[in-house]
Amino acid sequence: MGTAAGLALAVPALAKGQWVNLYNGHDLKGWHVKDGKNECWKANGDMISCVLPGGGWLASDKEYGDFDIEAEYRIPEGGNSGLGIRFPEQGDPAHVGMEIQILDDFAAEYRALDPAQYNGGIYFQSPAKYKAAKAPGEWNKYQVHCKGPHIRVVLNGIEIQDVNVEDFKAGRGGHMALAERPRKGHVGFQSHGHQVDFRNIRIREL
Repeated sequence: MGTAAGLALAVPALAKGQWVNLYNGHDLKGWHVKDGKNECWKANGDMISCVLPGGGWLASDKEYGDFDIEAEYRIPEGGNSGLGIRFPEQGDPAHVGMEIQILDDFAAEYRALDPAQYNGGIYFQSPAKYKAAKAPGEWNKYQVHCKGPHIRVVLNGIEIQDVNVEDFKAGRGGHMALAERPRKGHVGFQSHGHQVDFRNIRIREL
């Protein structure tokens, strides 16, 4: 994995379409909790916050196929979460859909992980090309483009993934290969025992 220091990458404009806010600023209408407790997730002013352990995943009611999604996240020191894309209602979104990892890479407890388990990885399958996250406590912005087999992830203006899932025909760690995972599903956020905040969550279908 490289470093984003001094890296100036041009970020091409994404396809034109109508952006839709996925959070209304008042309640969690349009979302449901998968494999967890509802009370772990809160509408928190301009943010959605995971406030207690055991929240599983906060999943969109609607399923999406080809789309762009943007979201900002903030984690504490040692924080761990994820942005889920194209995951079905049943099964672990990280392994039957895709999880774009959210992690405090430099926390001592994460020193010995697989490269694809660090921040920006397509969890356990494709490591991020660069470390582009800001320090814990600061806001970070994910932009994810999903079009057919093409997945592109930009973090804080730096492209960290640009993959064709058809090239991933074997699943690492005994998990389903990316090539076999669904091309349509829910989007959402992971509860992993830490308070995590999300804001400016929007999507456009392509």
